[in-house]
Amino acid sequence: MMKAIIKRYQTMVVVALSIALPVLIFVLFGNARSKPTIVEKPAISAVGRIQSHNDFIVGNASNFWDSYIDLIHTKRDNEMLRSENARLREENIGLQGILQQNARLTRLVGFKQQRPIYKLEPARVIAADMSPFFRVLTLRLETETDGIQPEMPVVSSEGVVGRIERVDGKYCDVMLSVDPRSNIDVMTQLNRSRGILSGTGDDKKYEAKISYLLRRDEVEEGELIVTSGRAGTFPKELPVGRVSSINTKSFGLYQEVTVEPIVDFSRLEEVYIITGVQEETRKRQRP
Repeated sequence: MMKAIIKRYQTMVVVALSIALPVLIFVLFGNARSKPTIVEKPAISAVGRIQSHNDFIVGNASNFWDSYIDLIHTKRDNEMLRSENARLREENIGLQGILQQNARLTRLVGFKQQRPIYKLEPARVIAADMSPFFRVLTLRLETETDGIQPEMPVVSSEGVVGRIERVDGKYCDVMLSVDPRSNIDVMTQLNRSRGILSGTGDDKKYEAKISYLLRRDEVEEGELIVTSGRAGTFPKELPVGRVSSINTKSFGLYQEVTVEPIVDFSRLEEVYIITGVQEETRKRQRP
């Protein structure tokens, strides 16, 4: 638009000067001459300079306008590219989240299929208490039910999470297995040595210990610790953690065993609450 206006005025100015100056010269000095007079020379020179400056100004203005338009287009293209890249990044992050969620849900479904005897109620983790004296998760049940009661075990696809502490409608608090107040009857998977697992109260990491594990019992680092099923709360053979360190003193009845939980509580999102045993399975197990 601007370029067209400049060109239009250029033509008008050149035409007007080209007509006006010769006419003026002819009127003033109409006699035939082979050479311009002293008065005509400045006029002709002025016309030439006007045309030259006009071409220079118009040409530079046109070049400036073209460059300006090119910059605007380039800036707009860059903004479109940045917007597209941001959209693709968001889609990629969302896709990764969906894939991770599908993987977690697949593991949960696998846990349920491997243990068909249990009644399982799904729930989602919505908050966590990281106090060294209270390791508690808050859950939101997928469906409100009256079947959730305190002391019911909570598990994930990896293993034991803890037990229900309080229930309020669709929400409940879970005391984790690494809470110092927790007491879970466990045993070593290899030698079947029994003890009581509870949290160490370490405020920097999730960690547990086994109490009342006899010094004569053989325990290995990395050995899997599972529920014994004898206390009545947790079913038998659920993974709890792995032995991370052993301290066998030269005196006393028991050895000190530290356990790293099998469940990564910092990344826990979905869990199951074990509400009971399927009736058909219970009937088949009766003599």
